[in-house]
Amino acid sequence: MRKILCLLALPLLAFSKVVFVQETIQEYLNEKNPYYYATIAKESISRENEKVYQSAFDTQFNMKYDNKRYPTTQGEYQQVDVTKSIGNGMEFRVAYRNAQGTQEYNNIKTGKEGEVYTSINIPVLSLLNNTSKNELDYKVAQLKTQELSQGSRKNILSLYFISSKVYFELLLYKSIYQTETDLLHKAELNYDFISKEVKSGKLAKIAIIDVKSQIINRKQRLLSSKNQYQNSKNTFLKYINIQEETFDTQYTLPSIKIESESDKGFSEGAQEIAIKNRPEFQRIEYQLDKLNLQTQYNDISKYPKFNMKLDGVYDLEYKKDGYKIAMEFNFPLERSDFKGRNETYKKEMVLLKNTKETIKNDIETNIRNIRQKISLEEKNIKLADEEIDLVKQLESAERRRYQEGLGSLLFVNQREILTLKAKQKQLHYYFELQLLHLQLKYELGTLLKKS
Repeated sequence: MRKILCLLALPLLAFSKVVFVQETIQEYLNEKNPYYYATIAKESISRENEKVYQSAFDTQFNMKYDNKRYPTTQGEYQQVDVTKSIGNGMEFRVAYRNAQGTQEYNNIKTGKEGEVYTSINIPVLSLLNNTSKNELDYKVAQLKTQELSQGSRKNILSLYFISSKVYFELLLYKSIYQTETDLLHKAELNYDFISKEVKSGKLAKIAIIDVKSQIINRKQRLLSSKNQYQNSKNTFLKYINIQEETFDTQYTLPSIKIESESDKGFSEGAQEIAIKNRPEFQRIEYQLDKLNLQTQYNDISKYPKFNMKLDGVYDLEYKKDGYKIAMEFNFPLERSDFKGRNETYKKEMVLLKNTKETIKNDIETNIRNIRQKISLEEKNIKLADEEIDLVKQLESAERRRYQEGLGSLLFVNQREILTLKAKQKQLHYYFELQLLHLQLKYELGTLLKKS
């Protein structure tokens, strides 16, 4: 009863399986897949590293306490303050401090109740340009993350391309394995026919030995083909990070003979499509934005460095206030740092723009070559259809001649092999055509876009 139930369940299990198409690969490109995570790791690290530069604008709470009891001097100092820096370089501080006796590192002295202290540090040039070194570093870190995000996109695109290539290779070897299975089946049919002919006395017993040798040879071919198929399957399952048992339970594989895709939409404006979609171009744009920021900040160093600091105090015991103004001026006469950075950024911009043009030209040439190859493979497939039709007719005719006693098993075997080769040649043409469409989409940056 159990065997009957199992037999009844087999068609249901087969029916529940899903055809694993190329787009299904995308479902397995996630962070659980080690190959996928490796493609986005740098971006993830850089995104966290932004917080390091953002910390320059964190509100700081500080405490300080000194208690000195030397033989000839005594002193005590207490301070609690909150500081805050903002994007234009200004720094604000509010503090309470109490300084009694002789101080060791400063000449501050307050009333017994201490004083409230406020301070504003103003880098004048940064204020006028509404930027600062901390602001520059943080923005550059953000742009670096965006740049690396395009690097992640390129890595994911490459991973999907490689996985898809192995997928089509798997379909190819599956189809080739099927043709070898069919070839073996033909030899087994020949054996059945020859056995009957030998029993009836129409053929000598040597014919049985001949066909048995043929079967052994075709079993060897089938084993070799199965090994190729299994190796390709192992490689594919590695990239999508799934166990073979799970894969076989959930999916079936289609034939490699998929209808060729039209590339008419890619004949015009291919370069514009690539510029819009390829991550390399967007990565260069972020690199240019980063250079523009660094150039703008470097332009500030053409002028003297001029900082001002305003301090205000209010003594809680004497009920009096006071202030201090400090200024700092600095100007390197040779300005070597400014000149060196300025020329460096200019040359880097020229390099990036030239790199962009080089990629454009390479893509345009690659697409043109791919489209020519697609046209060639489509013609080869049509010719292969005609060839298969002819060799099938010749094989059928040769088999009839043999069954009528006018031919030999050797000629039948030769015709069967020629039919096999024609079919496998066509399968390779389909495989090459699928790879060309894959490469075309890769060049255009549309490979991961769902239709």
